[in-house]
Amino acid sequence: MTIPVYNLVGKELTPIDLDKKIFGAKPNPQLVSQAVRVYLSNQRSSSAHTKTRGEVQGSTRKIFKQKGTGRARHGSIRAPIFVGGGIAHGPDGTQNYKLKMPSKMIKVALLSVLSQKAHAKEISAIKGSKDATGKTKEMAELIGKIVPVGKVLFITESGQSKFRLGVRNIDRVIVSTTVSLNVYQMTICPNIIITVEALTALETKYAD
Repeated sequence: MTIPVYNLVGKELTPIDLDKKIFGAKPNPQLVSQAVRVYLSNQRSSSAHTKTRGEVQGSTRKIFKQKGTGRARHGSIRAPIFVGGGIAHGPDGTQNYKLKMPSKMIKVALLSVLSQKAHAKEISAIKGSKDATGKTKEMAELIGKIVPVGKVLFITESGQSKFRLGVRNIDRVIVSTTVSLNVYQMTICPNIIITVEALTALETKYAD
């Protein structure tokens, strides 16, 4: 299995062979779905907070006498039973939405998505990181030649700051590195563009 390789002006070069251990994994949609759910849940913040009866505004006066009215006894207008009163058992900002997933399962899910992308010919590589200028206009033209439409995940290797500078302001491009790469990014992007150096690092990282 091979993927097309382009230089910085969009000219197609000799295709690169992919490692079957990385890009030949069996599809595992259940594990991919679980990895996405874990990622999104871990991005969630516990900022929701409702006021209790001790925090809402209102008088502390007993609203009517204890006995003789025929009604149920009440001591405060701020009780949860009344409109404008406090909220009982509401969120207080301490909710924990964090989920965990074993690293081996994350690896299987990631390789599953990479294999599907490679099989569908949705992965392209770029060569020539040393000649990158970091200009957004140049990178936008390059990406437009490789993937004319649709969201793109651009994967770089650590140290390739010129590439990240050039693509980070392009609306339809999500920038990632081989270290921060996750399943969610790959599932929401129909196409992947990866530098040759990042591809080598990725194959080395997941070769075991």
